[in-house]
Amino acid sequence: MKKRTRITVLTLALALAAAILTGLSSCGKTGGDGDPNRLSREDQARAEKLLSSVSVSEVPAIKNEKVAAAQEDPDISVWFDHSFRNTPAEDVTPTDFDAYQIKLAKNEIEGCHFIVASKTAKTDISLSVSPFIDAAGHVLDCEVCYGWYFEGVEGKTVADPIPVLEHSFDLAAGRSQMFIIKVKSTAETNAGQYSAVVTLTDGAGKELKKANVYAFVWDFALPAASSCKTLSDLNEWSVIVGANREETTVDGLEDDLYALYYEYLLENKINCYTLPYAKRGQFWDERVEQYLDDPRLTAYTLCWKIHPEATASDDNLKAYLQAAYDRVSKKQEWLDKAYFYPNEGDEPLTQATLDLIKKYDSMYTAVFGSHKLIIPVHYDTVLPSGDDFFRYLEDAVNVWCPKTYFFNTAADKKYNDQLYTEFYGPEMESNFGLFKDRMAAARADGDEVWWYVTRFPHDPEITLSISDESVKHRLLFWQQKLYNVDGFLYYMVNDWENAKQWTKKYESDVMGTTVNTYGNGVLIYPGGALQEYIDKYGSDGYPGPIGSLRLESVRDGVEDYDYFTILDQLYGEGTSTLLIRQITTSLGSYSTDTELFDRLRTAAGDLIAKKTARN
Repeated sequence: MKKRTRITVLTLALALAAAILTGLSSCGKTGGDGDPNRLSREDQARAEKLLSSVSVSEVPAIKNEKVAAAQEDPDISVWFDHSFRNTPAEDVTPTDFDAYQIKLAKNEIEGCHFIVASKTAKTDISLSVSPFIDAAGHVLDCEVCYGWYFEGVEGKTVADPIPVLEHSFDLAAGRSQMFIIKVKSTAETNAGQYSAVVTLTDGAGKELKKANVYAFVWDFALPAASSCKTLSDLNEWSVIVGANREETTVDGLEDDLYALYYEYLLENKINCYTLPYAKRGQFWDERVEQYLDDPRLTAYTLCWKIHPEATASDDNLKAYLQAAYDRVSKKQEWLDKAYFYPNEGDEPLTQATLDLIKKYDSMYTAVFGSHKLIIPVHYDTVLPSGDDFFRYLEDAVNVWCPKTYFFNTAADKKYNDQLYTEFYGPEMESNFGLFKDRMAAARADGDEVWWYVTRFPHDPEITLSISDESVKHRLLFWQQKLYNVDGFLYYMVNDWENAKQWTKKYESDVMGTTVNTYGNGVLIYPGGALQEYIDKYGSDGYPGPIGSLRLESVRDGVEDYDYFTILDQLYGEGTSTLLIRQITTSLGSYSTDTELFDRLRTAAGDLIAKKTARN
């Protein structure tokens, strides 16, 4: 099998130089001569100077060499790859990563992929990873998962669910199998280099393959409370069905199960709309307070899908609001984390809905006083008053949450005619100004700016589709930082087609446009659909959530956002833009070069470590 070659440091330098001269190539048809968002020559010179200051990395070099196993099997090939590259099962061509070095800060989860392929079928193979240990004997937490594959994703067999590996496996001839090696640091983890060994054995215990894997921990910590806020719905009934509990649910059981899923998502940087033990948002149980106190929780919602009786009349809603206020006003920080999100005002299409949002805002104000009101918006038009949706709501909404495509400009569209600008084109720009300028002004006035994606927009803009190259999912958060967007909203993490089995959930049409989206609204999978999880937890246990490669990318993207926030704090506002614009300059202009991505992320870590060491 011929190896895929890595980009060398020299090649990376040449790639950056090409980007400097010509601007990044757009991932779609271009209609202009140059990227309107590329860095100026002055800023590019600043970027080069910044990157050259860490040309010698803080990260120690490793030996990229094969390790001989005791009973080496020549039929089997093993190699590593970045966590932001999803290798299809049909791809059996190794990279030249014979060893790998994971790089992370303190208080971070990061990983790599270990891939195995065989020329002949193999059965009863086991994979183990020794403890990650540094020179002083400190140990880094590690978890190994395996890729579970869907067939027919844009003609490929692609992994997305990642159950924890707790059993042996078989290898099909001429197919690859991905494994995910994740390490986790804490704020107290010792910085430095850790090493471990990956070993493949057969059923008789013969050692067939070995490989070295390393983890380097920079000497700085990411914050427990991420600077990138997140919100997503976790559907309670889907959780119950996905754990095979719909026939045996008793009062309280579903709440503990929901909490299990909630805590898994919180660990992976996703805050859910509804807190555990907050029945339909009613805050009926004091156990919610442990989550309100958790620094990882930065956002939760009020008024999202509350009990129908609560909105049956204005008096009922006032009573609900007063009860919620009595619960969450005990501490100012609990109030600060609350976001009003009225279900009836979600994605408004008419002025009647806009007026309802205004009415709700006045009711929230009557009880809570100052508060945060978030309204996801995917449609805009000029109203009879001459206002558009955003101007009409400016006295009510203070957390703006448009779809990403609103940030596209007419100049972007001229450069790349595949970008989506239907609701905010040249005429809207002429009437109201560039959308990104409007959001910047709102932010300067104290408002927050979020954004969101679902199955729309379409390529070249980034969503969270299974079929997308994984590096795009992380680049979405680099773009979020580039546009100074505070938060990321995703409508649901468990919008399963069938909670009894895993599906790739294909959605193909939005307003007459084919978008080819796989896995929309699904970032976790039900443990109750996998027999090994049913067996593990038994009839009295809870088959819990199973993560996905896309959830891994979202979590890592949120952590990347924190890197850039720290970078700006240490080197001055806008420093992160110098790095980010080396790989993406706008929503539709970016490179999916994983080596360039890795180089820039490493540079960010090195720059932070260099500055914090001086302090």
